[in-house]
Amino acid sequence: MPKRTIEFIPPQRSHELTELADRAKLSLARYAGLDVDYDAIGLQTLDECIERYQRQFPEPSPKMRMVWCAFLGETFRRRYQGQWGIERSGNRTRLGVICPRGEERPLFVDVCDQVARRLRDGMAESVAFYYTMKGIEIRSG
Repeated sequence: MPKRTIEFIPPQRSHELTELADRAKLSLARYAGLDVDYDAIGLQTLDECIERYQRQFPEPSPKMRMVWCAFLGETFRRRYQGQWGIERSGNRTRLGVICPRGEERPLFVDVCDQVARRLRDGMAESVAFYYTMKGIEIRSG
């Protein structure tokens, strides 16, 4: 099994992801016609937006996927005092959020993988449900 390492990303890149998430938040607010925040309700709005978007564009661009990843990741980062980071396993690198868990090792939340599953499997892989379930895992640490 390849060795897994988790590391924080540079502050400039973290700032860029937060800015991207803020732009996503504004777009979601326009889509919903009301204020959207970094919380479970905001992620429900993201689920609805993804659903609608995929009806028109079944294969969203990498840029659009990254916007959704940034919003999901920023929601975890803010709620659980996490930091943007990467996980390396073999020659694979994943972007996500590293969330502290008390005395246990921090938990790496692979937001990009979750967005990919959401796009592939539909609402069965809801980002709002994922957020709720991962939150339980983070708090149980």
